[in-house]
Amino acid sequence: MSILLYNLNVFGEEWEYILIRNGKIEKTGTGNLPDAGKKLNMNNALIYPGFCDAHTHLENVGLMHGTLDLTGKQRDEVLGMVERACETSARVVGRGWDESMWKDAHMLTGEELDAICPQKVVILIREDGHLAVINSRAAEICNVKSENGIIREDALSVCIKKLNLFSTVDLHYAQNYALSKGITCVHDFATLNTFKQYFKMHRRGELKIRVYASFYDDAYKLFRDAGLYSGFGDSFLKIGALKLFADGSIGAGTAATRYANGSTIAPMLDRAHLKEIVNDANAHGIRVFTHAIGDLAIESVIEAYEGTTGNRIEHFEIVRDEFLKDWLSVCAQPNFLKWAKEGGLYHKKLGAESLLINNPYRKMLDSGMNVLFGSDCMPMDPLYGIRLATQSEYPHQRLSVDEAVRAYTLGSRYMASNLGEIKAGYLADLVAVKDDKITMTMVNGKIYNF
Repeated sequence: MSILLYNLNVFGEEWEYILIRNGKIEKTGTGNLPDAGKKLNMNNALIYPGFCDAHTHLENVGLMHGTLDLTGKQRDEVLGMVERACETSARVVGRGWDESMWKDAHMLTGEELDAICPQKVVILIREDGHLAVINSRAAEICNVKSENGIIREDALSVCIKKLNLFSTVDLHYAQNYALSKGITCVHDFATLNTFKQYFKMHRRGELKIRVYASFYDDAYKLFRDAGLYSGFGDSFLKIGALKLFADGSIGAGTAATRYANGSTIAPMLDRAHLKEIVNDANAHGIRVFTHAIGDLAIESVIEAYEGTTGNRIEHFEIVRDEFLKDWLSVCAQPNFLKWAKEGGLYHKKLGAESLLINNPYRKMLDSGMNVLFGSDCMPMDPLYGIRLATQSEYPHQRLSVDEAVRAYTLGSRYMASNLGEIKAGYLADLVAVKDDKITMTMVNGKIYNF
């Protein structure tokens, strides 16, 4: 089957058409249009390589389907949604609230939840996923201590497991949502339950996007002892990396750095232990992707990675100049720049000096680092992230459109070497954008219209 896309603008090129055959790009060019079984007038849309969200959690996207999506909601809107859901639902689960964007920038409290829904479980996970607020009923069932309903990190993990929150996650919805944002590939961080769903979907031919699926430390020995290694699989589903956490988040106050209130948070992993894990994983062909936001965590991870290849730092936010090393590979989140402004989250939590050293994408690229972009689902939207990275008011962050697009497309190379660009012989993963909206996403030559 051949498909001809014409009347289009290819990003960074002067081509007027793209000819696709059997899921691959056969020819690009200008002038007379070649014959094809199907011809599609793209109405002057801008065509990009398919976006690859190189740091995401499809579980979280699926979780918000059928639960409360609190993204972008103000405090009174969140409480109103909880009160209404309490009347009809067996329990109330929500995700996405962010008090740093509220006029009254104080976190939700357990008392507030108890006042509107005392009898049923209520758990509302903050946008960063490192903190939640729960009511007394949830605290009782989870058997965790809270600070007026606030739980962080390990306590939140315990509560998620006790409440079995991810047991009915709709990954079909999640991948369709990704497609609607022009995403053809994800580097996902998955629980064992999600891995089982991926394997099942792949066996049934139900995977519509390409998934580089990484796992957490509780599954490490299982994957290692089974002989599985990073890159095992095909161009639709590959085993990814071991995901470690060197710290938490700035919003939750658990990132390893110095805060404006004078407190200092230490990294979660001892440097020697981290180095031991990295060496063992790499010896078994398993890459390590380590979450490190604060400068103290980043410092530890760089030391553990010294002399290794293939490993990656996730987030890499509070960056001192000595961290800019050309051998480092990083996945950053330009979406986070929404907090990087005067009066924003970073300013309030870390002080004014943080505005000059956070998320320095310009410096990172200039130093020769390998930089990929992901969203961390905050929100999952490459166009949003690209816009923030190219329009930052701070020179140390600002990229050209070409640089930002490449950071949001080259993550596909983890799946196959002939992905991430629009070239003859490459797999036909494309996205069409018209008037700043996704109009079509193509994966392996298959078309999804929006």
